[in-house]
Amino acid sequence: MNDIIIEKMKEEDIEQVAKILIDSWRIAYKDIIDKTFLQNLNMDDKVQTLKEENKAGEHRIARDKETNEVVGVTRFGKRLDELDRFTEYDGEIYGLYVKPGLLRKKIGSRLLLHAKEKLKEQGNHKMIIWCLKENEPSRKFYESMGGILLGEKTRNIGGKDYSLVGYGYQI
Repeated sequence: MNDIIIEKMKEEDIEQVAKILIDSWRIAYKDIIDKTFLQNLNMDDKVQTLKEENKAGEHRIARDKETNEVVGVTRFGKRLDELDRFTEYDGEIYGLYVKPGLLRKKIGSRLLLHAKEKLKEQGNHKMIIWCLKENEPSRKFYESMGGILLGEKTRNIGGKDYSLVGYGYQI
């Protein structure tokens, strides 16, 4: 899909983005994260969270030029967790999601490269992105985009601990 534009998320995009996030989690993590947690993901809660997060202007969306549909989203900025051992990484992609059914159409690649460019403009020199250790498709994608496996950490999601792996990039 070459006919996309990447732009800041607007208020009117939030419901489409919330649906992409919920659908992505339910599909990509169905055999990884607790089934009940995934079933209980709530559109109203996700919309409210996105409205709060949008105040910082950290979300970028990929929009199909022809249909005006949101087809992907990323959120990035300064490191969220500076307590781990990867302190030289000053920028972070907090999340990167492509609308289910549109994978392998370069949307994720374009979003990652856009985030990388914007983080560099903000004065960052290295960035990190974390993903679930068991999420092999995402791991392969981050490696194909030049990410170097840095290590692991644990994150609690819905009351259960999951292993995450971090990928680092020079920017």
